[in-house]
Amino acid sequence: MENRPVINLAGASPAPGADVETWNRYEKWMNEVYIPMVDMKLPGTTGIDRYLIIKENFLYPSRISIRHFQDLKTWDNSNKLPERIAIQEEMASWVKRHVIDYIWATPCTLVKSFRSEPAGTVGIKDTKIENAPIMHIEGYHLRPDEAEQHSKWLNEYGFNAFVPLFVGLPGLRGYDCFENTGLTGLTKVRECDYPQHLSILYFENIAAFENYEKSRELVAFQKAIANIFPSGLNYRWYVQYQLTKSWRK
Repeated sequence: MENRPVINLAGASPAPGADVETWNRYEKWMNEVYIPMVDMKLPGTTGIDRYLIIKENFLYPSRISIRHFQDLKTWDNSNKLPERIAIQEEMASWVKRHVIDYIWATPCTLVKSFRSEPAGTVGIKDTKIENAPIMHIEGYHLRPDEAEQHSKWLNEYGFNAFVPLFVGLPGLRGYDCFENTGLTGLTKVRECDYPQHLSILYFENIAAFENYEKSRELVAFQKAIANIFPSGLNYRWYVQYQLTKSWRK
């Protein structure tokens, strides 16, 4: 786990009753000051992507930020840097002023990554992706007695049969599987009970996502899962976001 790439998945929404102009100042500060001048200059951060929810849903944050790290040690070290600690104090001030509502903040380690181009690439050790403006997130829990069975099924069938079929669908650019680390960073958030397993799918456009939702490949996958887990995978997250901006080193 220590050598796997890591993403830090953070989500926030405007606080209830937040002043629109103040929220816009926060967004401007985030995009023009915090990310490019602080976050992207910290050691170990390889990239950052920001997303906006496609269909508003109070169950999910309206904004998502994904920070990409080389590994878990790098993520942990970043939280100890004076620059990070100082900026988190600034971030906390926006919360105290009831401008933002922090909902998610959790690091996840990469299990396996698939890309549609070049054709057939698997096991990629980079969590970043380009030219994929639509992100679909699936997060689910498993009981302890199901976890080993699920891992075995993924390694034997999911990663070798079903996911390669998905990345062959038109417009599906990538499919990444993660495990939640159970660790917490500096940000205080409203939700702390995260799904153990996370899949992030990347699409060229929303039509490609809709095609995936209707595909025979997904139907076959769902039937195969139902044979092993009749009650399903206990999805906690199932939501789509659109990319607003990316930063890279």
